[in-house]
Order: sequence, then structure tokens, then C-alpha cells
Amino acid sequence: MKHNEFGMKEKKEKIGREKPLYLGHRQRLKERFLKSPQTLPDYELLELFLGILYPRKDMKPLAKKLLEAHESLSGVFFQSELLSHWGVVCFHEIARRLLIRKIRQAPILNNIEKVIDYAYLSMGHLAQEEFRIFFLNKKYELIQEETVQTGTLDEVALYPRILMGRCLTFNAANLILIHNHPSGDPHPSKADIELTRALEVALIPFQIRILDHIIIGKYAAFSFREEGYLGKSANLQKSCHAFESMGGEKSAPETI
Repeated sequence: MKHNEFGMKEKKEKIGREKPLYLGHRQRLKERFLKSPQTLPDYELLELFLGILYPRKDMKPLAKKLLEAHESLSGVFFQSELLSHWGVVCFHEIARRLLIRKIRQAPILNNIEKVIDYAYLSMGHLAQEEFRIFFLNKKYELIQEETVQTGTLDEVALYPRILMGRCLTFNAANLILIHNHPSGDPHPSKADIELTRALEVALIPFQIRILDHIIIGKYAAFSFREEGYLGKSANLQKSCHAFESMGGEKSAPETI
């Protein structure tokens, strides 16, 4: 065996036989997690998760760096470069399926927070605007969730005739509109407000109600229902009452 004057080869061989220090730290972290998962700070929980994705690397520096850059766990999982890793994509899909199952188990009005969580999980990371709709029956139970339109970085169009056609396909009585703002600001634009009011009016002859329009931002969501934006169209309530008093029924959709 050859050695240089500093014995470097021998030293490298010894180091090669030793386990990396982070493995012992990771094992202790795992034991703490199994004993009391809720007590781990965010960076350690993220470090543990990253260790599953990258088992041969020390993940503590990366966990701290990601949290510092994205401010929270939600920012890391919905806005970071981790979204390109298959393990994170798998995690997203599992969480999405669990949430939609929960939403289907009870009337939607009792699950509105879960709807927001689901929308944030599904759309919060998208680089372009997307319009999704929850189609509900008269008991406010979910019939179908569907992406009806995909747009650009800062706008997406939803045409009333397309919406009404889908409503009749699913025999929906109530709707929840959802779209995202890739800019991060969940507050509605003037176009968002005008579109929502136009859709409310267009759906009156079909006796279909918009229960909410939710906008998903980077770290927050905006609810038209909670902020009192629904039912504000001119003469909307009068039109509804007049139509109901006439005993109106659903008719075939017209092109608008």
C-alpha cells in the first residue's frame, strides 16, 4: 500500500469506512418524530421528509434554505423547485385524493375549508390561471369537479354557454367557482367581479346558484361569499323572485 508523505491515502480509507455523521442525526430525528411528531419544528420536519427523497445526502442545510426562501412549509411544497421531484408530486396526488374523498362525505357547505385546502393543493403552484368548478346537487353534495378552462399568466376566460352546458350535463343545482392567481394576490380583479355577476345572471333561468367563487393566491384565498360579493348584480334578487313566482323550470341553454 502506497502512502504520500502526509498519509492521505490511509486517512481516506478510514473515512470511507465510517458512516456519515448525518445518518446518526437523521435516526435521532426519526425517533423524535415517531415519539411526538407535532413537536418537531418545521425545518426538522422538512429535513426528515427530504431525507426520504434524498437518503444519501445531509438535508438539514437544504431544509433551512428552502424555508428561508419560501417562508413556510406550504410555500416550500407549493412554490419551490421540489415540485419537479416525483416524490413531491406523489405526495400532492395522495393529499388531493384524500381531500376530495373528505369533501364527498358531507354537504359542501359544511366542508368549505376543505374545498379551499383542496383548491390550494391543486392550483396554488400553477404558473397559469385555471378555472375549476365544483358541480353540486340540490343537497349541496359534490357531483363532479372539473377544470373547464386554462388561461395565461394573468387571465382566464369562462364563457357562460360552456358553463351552462356542463351544468346541464351533470344536472347541477349549485356551483362553486374556483380559479387561481399566479401573481400571488388572491383579491379579485374588476374582470373577476364582472364575470361572476354575469354568470349569476346567466344562470337564473336554469335555477342554478353560485354558492361561492374562490380565488387562490400564493399564501391566501379570497371568498366571494364571505366578502359579500355574491348577489350584487343589478335586479338579481328581483329576477330570482319573479322567476320563482312564475313557477319557472329549466330550459335549454342559449348561446350568449
